[in-house]
Amino acid sequence: MKKNIHPPYKRLLVKISGDTFEVMSTYPGDEILMDVDYRTHPAWTGKGRNVFDTSNKDINEFNNRFPGLFTTKK
Repeated sequence: MKKNIHPPYKRLLVKISGDTFEVMSTYPGDEILMDVDYRTHPAWTGKGRNVFDTSNKDINEFNNRFPGLFTTKK
């Protein structure tokens, strides 16, 4: 590996929903505060359903063209 071309790889404190843990990262800061908890977010858990704005014409056309695309499997 070439020297002096990669950012420093160091410990990073991640704070999420009151929990704190350490990871290794090239993130420039010493800590990062996550505003979305991946452990409870519907996109990653498969629970719940997102609510979409149906007042937009383009969104309605897309949803009509691809029905059931964003439904959750049971």
